[in-house]
Amino acid sequence: MKINALIVVFVLCASVARAQLDQILAPLPIGEKTTSQEQIAADANGDLSVQQAAQPAAQAPNQLTADALLNDLQKQLVSYFGLKGDLKLTIGQSWRPLPLPGKDFQITLTDYPSEGVTNSFAVRFKVKSGGVDVGEYQVAVRAQMWETVWVTQGQMDKGQALDASLLNVEKIDALRDRATFLSADMDPSGYDVAQGIGAGRPIAKQDVIERPIIHRGDVVEVVATHGMLDIRMKALALEDGGMNALIKLKNLDSNKAFTAQILNENEVKVQF
Repeated sequence: MKINALIVVFVLCASVARAQLDQILAPLPIGEKTTSQEQIAADANGDLSVQQAAQPAAQAPNQLTADALLNDLQKQLVSYFGLKGDLKLTIGQSWRPLPLPGKDFQITLTDYPSEGVTNSFAVRFKVKSGGVDVGEYQVAVRAQMWETVWVTQGQMDKGQALDASLLNVEKIDALRDRATFLSADMDPSGYDVAQGIGAGRPIAKQDVIERPIIHRGDVVEVVATHGMLDIRMKALALEDGGMNALIKLKNLDSNKAFTAQILNENEVKVQF
């Protein structure tokens, strides 16, 4: 009898345990959230991502960068000195982006290089932004002036006539040699070599002279202009000169010397 009772108790306990296990393993209804640690973490991460996506990106502050500064300085220097060519500046010292109160900025040069644009110099300037004076600054810069010029193919001797067929066109840094070069947009055929030039050298203005179209001893026509009045006379050239050059001449009647501008190989003009 006791054995039967124990069997009944064991069966009842097993049934209760199985029911609890089935309840634990039963699937959750659709839409019901789990409360497991993993789900809590997933929900937390998901909410955080949504919050982060909803926040606008932080706006970068207005600032004057080195590139913007150099670009503005280049334009002002080219305009002030009337430079021809492509001016490129680099800052000789580190420039930290300058915070600005507004989106706009104005740079005003207050101290230009006294010797003009050379391969290195310093400039002072003021910065204004949003209608506010930001400050005055000085920077040391290095410069390159890229120009397209005539370059010799071979050795050229004094007195030799320039000819485009004997030259090349190349782009050089004109500030490297601190000279004024014969630009490629100029016709070289109007020049003679004034001093020997080595092969592969850019031609400087000092290396050549304009080919004379009037020579010393030539008798030329002088056009003297005074208002609406033109007076013509003959004069003796006292020196050589190229097109548009000013040369000295002597009046054949009075023997007085004067200066006139060459118009062509036969005429000069003078105003009085």
